[in-house]
Amino acid sequence: MVFRARELPDKYYLAHFNEFIAHINAHCQSLLGAPQRDFLTTIQQLDHNSLCMLVRIINRSGEVVQAQAMEYAEIERCQEQITKLVAAGLLRALTTQDFLLWLPALSKAQLTELLHINQAPSFPASVTKQQLLSLAAEHCQAQRCVTSTVGKSFLYKAFTEQWAYLLFIYFGNLTSALNKFSMRDLGVLKTRDSVAVSAPRFSSLGEAQSAFEFAKLRQTIKYTKPDTQQLLTLAQAMPAIPVGDTAQRYADEYYYLLGKALLNIDVDLAIQTLGRSHLATAQEKYLRERYKAGHKEQVKQQLEKILESSGDSALCLFAEDFYQRKFNQVKVSQLTQMLRDSAHIVALDEVYRDSPERGVKAHYERQGMQVYRTENTLFSALFALLFWQELFVEDELAVASEFDRRPRSVRENTVYQSLATSLDRKLAKLVDAQTTIKLLSQNVLKYYAQPNGMFRWHRNLLVKLTAFLQAAPMPAVIEHLRAMAKDYHSLNDGYPDLLLIDQHGLRFVEVKSPGDSLRSNQLVTIKALQQAGFDVDICKVEWLYDATQPYVVVDVETTGGKAAGHRITEIAAVKIVNGAEVDRWTTLLNPQRRIPKFITQLTGISDAMVADAPLFCEIVDSLDAFLQGSIFVAHNVNFDYGFFKLEYERLERRFSLPKLCTVREMRKYFPGLGSYALKALCTEFGIPLQSHHRAMCDAEAAAELLKMVIEQKQSTVETQLSTQIAI
Repeated sequence: MVFRARELPDKYYLAHFNEFIAHINAHCQSLLGAPQRDFLTTIQQLDHNSLCMLVRIINRSGEVVQAQAMEYAEIERCQEQITKLVAAGLLRALTTQDFLLWLPALSKAQLTELLHINQAPSFPASVTKQQLLSLAAEHCQAQRCVTSTVGKSFLYKAFTEQWAYLLFIYFGNLTSALNKFSMRDLGVLKTRDSVAVSAPRFSSLGEAQSAFEFAKLRQTIKYTKPDTQQLLTLAQAMPAIPVGDTAQRYADEYYYLLGKALLNIDVDLAIQTLGRSHLATAQEKYLRERYKAGHKEQVKQQLEKILESSGDSALCLFAEDFYQRKFNQVKVSQLTQMLRDSAHIVALDEVYRDSPERGVKAHYERQGMQVYRTENTLFSALFALLFWQELFVEDELAVASEFDRRPRSVRENTVYQSLATSLDRKLAKLVDAQTTIKLLSQNVLKYYAQPNGMFRWHRNLLVKLTAFLQAAPMPAVIEHLRAMAKDYHSLNDGYPDLLLIDQHGLRFVEVKSPGDSLRSNQLVTIKALQQAGFDVDICKVEWLYDATQPYVVVDVETTGGKAAGHRITEIAAVKIVNGAEVDRWTTLLNPQRRIPKFITQLTGISDAMVADAPLFCEIVDSLDAFLQGSIFVAHNVNFDYGFFKLEYERLERRFSLPKLCTVREMRKYFPGLGSYALKALCTEFGIPLQSHHRAMCDAEAAAELLKMVIEQKQSTVETQLSTQIAI
């Protein structure tokens, strides 16, 4: 991987343009039609300054440009260069056909001038630009506007279609532009710059043109939001048959988006349009709508055909589920049934509401298990790393430019179809965990940090993969990797949240908190894992009191009230499990600065007391071990937590624990008190507080408050359970 300079040189835009054109000329000649060849010939005849001006105009958004605005210090006689571009046919005057396209490029002042020229009705000074655009479209004559002074100051980019096509055959989409080269050179965007590209993105001119046309149609539906008449016109137009996999992919997305948009306009036409798409989501929508329209027997036949022959896992799952419910009188879906059948319930404290996976992970770790957050990272990384050479190196069609992240076979879901022999050869080498880990390690060392579009690199990635492979049944690993190769699009996501390893082996766990549902892509992946031979559980979370959950009640004394400008002088922590103290931890700390006099008067902690105390960096490992797996509790918790977080950051370490505030909890379970300050609560409930503002004394007092809260929580849970039993 090459790390580039972080500053762009003068006329960087011209260098990027020339690099782009050189690539087109070297690798894409077979994909160029007469208009693109003429365009390339024309720009080759431009002198240096005219070419600089052309690239500046290319990099301006929109299809029109205001000539007077194109002034650049590094280009000589800018307006003269624009005149040359007009003479070369690259720019032209506006016509009435450009009118609606041109209006959005105007300023409010320019729109106002046009409205006055056309004697439009008056409007308030507070009018918005959008309102001015609507007025101009309604009241302005196109011919009068484009021939006005304002109109003559604008020029149309006559090369727009040719340029868009060149960008498309280079990047493979309609949204990328030359600014990606700048992002690459600034180090913002990593590219596969070590790849020697030897083949164009498309195999023929017809394939490239077909993909380009369907990409434009898809963009029209997705971004411009056509009105009813435009939608009907598009649906009735019957575009040509897509040529090639990329064109088919864009066509499938186009028909799906168009069909959905038509459902509220013309149901029959919408169904017909959805039926043209091969996307699983489109086919599902198509069959549902056909069933609703009364074509039940035809839908039944189509479902049976899918179940017999389709290789799309997601579509097969839908077909099986829909068939069972509509024609075999099964009352609930597989998703609902799988969730119902799961009797695996874990009780968690409500502090984990924002991250139930974290709470379940801690729950199992307390049982002595190895637990890893995996979700979609594990198998995506395993797949890409094991088959890196086959996907990125040996396949000469893998990428068409350095900006391609995913290999073509992955994008087009043809991995096994394209690379079956080499993939099977690699899978045959995976005889045991040790061999597989060795192959992975070699590729991690060789390709670390290279962009790939399939997974994100992480410094602990190999640790997680190694733990998995050492515990996993190798035949199951091989079977699932082969299934991913055959249908990567269905099996690149939806994986369970956690990987659990203990003396009994390995299992995956999908975590679902109350109200969560199992999604269809998750069911597809879970079934694939189970078919390969893996154990997969669904864990249902209940927001109840967990008696095994440790809480660490913390108090800190500091040199001042704000973490950003002050340091800790004392820490005390009391660990509570099941409502009882099980351990405690405390120390003075040298804050490496003087303690203000008023702080010493408040806490009793002086400079002399902390002179020989340890630094935070000297106790952090011991503290970290004490806090591990706990909920961080404090009175006004954000104060103490903020000091911890900043101290960890100073050591370039991350501090992250679920936190609970005894002020908030006491307000919730003991409402209506006059004050919730620590001293006031201790007085109210008879809790000793003999050395207020010393860390251990305050931590002990807050721990007593926590015990009261825990008792109330348990009582609340018991009441809820007894009510449920009674019902």
